[in-house]
Amino acid sequence: MFSAQDILRKEIIKKDSNDTFSHTMNLFDTTDAIIITDQDKYQGMLLKRSLMEPTITPHTKIHTFLTHPPKLTSTTTLEEIACAMVTNNIYTLPVLDNEKLLGIVTADDVIKKLTEQTLGTQPIKTIMCTTPLSVNPEETIGKVLHLFRHHHIPYLPIVDHTTIVGTITLDILVKNIFHGPSNAEGRDNFESERRQQLDIPIKTIMQEQPLLISPETSIKDVHQKMHQFELPGVLIGKENHLHGIVTHKEFLAPYAGLEKEETIAIQFHHRNTKVQGFDKEQAVELLHSEFLKNYEKYLELGYLHVSLEQHKETKQGLFRVVCEMKLSGKPGVFYATQEGYGPQQAMRNAYLAIEHQINKAKKT
Repeated sequence: MFSAQDILRKEIIKKDSNDTFSHTMNLFDTTDAIIITDQDKYQGMLLKRSLMEPTITPHTKIHTFLTHPPKLTSTTTLEEIACAMVTNNIYTLPVLDNEKLLGIVTADDVIKKLTEQTLGTQPIKTIMCTTPLSVNPEETIGKVLHLFRHHHIPYLPIVDHTTIVGTITLDILVKNIFHGPSNAEGRDNFESERRQQLDIPIKTIMQEQPLLISPETSIKDVHQKMHQFELPGVLIGKENHLHGIVTHKEFLAPYAGLEKEETIAIQFHHRNTKVQGFDKEQAVELLHSEFLKNYEKYLELGYLHVSLEQHKETKQGLFRVVCEMKLSGKPGVFYATQEGYGPQQAMRNAYLAIEHQINKAKKT
């Protein structure tokens, strides 16, 4: 059985926690995550997707958007790494030994090793997402940016009626929004230019004639193409018609063990750990026992994405928490944003709102 030590990368990109984003941007040309240190001591990671946050300017200190991903050891198995990556939606993870940083592991290396051993010869249609999000070429950059942030996606097809005309990636968005058309001096100028960029149609920056691979192509071959062209995902289809999409999540999900134990896999946002009173095991038990078990036959297979954000207001010692919840299944996608005091109340209010949507959908 392979483990982290078999795919460990010791070449690490590091930055000090007090550096600003202006000194960090170019580093993301070659990586999706940067190790953050304080006096050479590991503090966490800065993820490329944090660059989409609306409050970031070139002068923002990077420690304000620090992420604390799961810490692996050199003996963590590849299947355990796959599970950690999928459930946390983070595809580069640190490997430590008693808080000493040994290196990192990447999703590409995990996928390559695992597909060589098992599912690599199966057709990509067996694991692809068959209901991918897409936008038309006239949608604004701002609308697309919202989809990337809201759905935590790295890759999006641009479809005109039923024809694929392009794709947009996180890299393209970052280069056009954060870098901007010029080197604006000062916060006001920077934000003004960014607002102007958000109103431009996505067709002006999309990648035309994207790679489109047949659904019958093997999993191994599709991943090799994705790695070769340094893409965050690959479109699956024929004759410019979209059948599905694969990203790191789809490649790793079969190995993550989620589908073996539960019909509906729960994915928690990495920031949930910052919410006081949040316990992942308790949350899973709550959501399964009070909510998901009632809809497994209706949904068949699916994912429940849960994102929590803590606010300053308190009541009886509990912070106000906003819960965003998205439930994807065979009948469709259900979404709700609700709040409550403490994470459990916020999650209950969110799933009750989704239950109302499901019951309404059953009647139609």
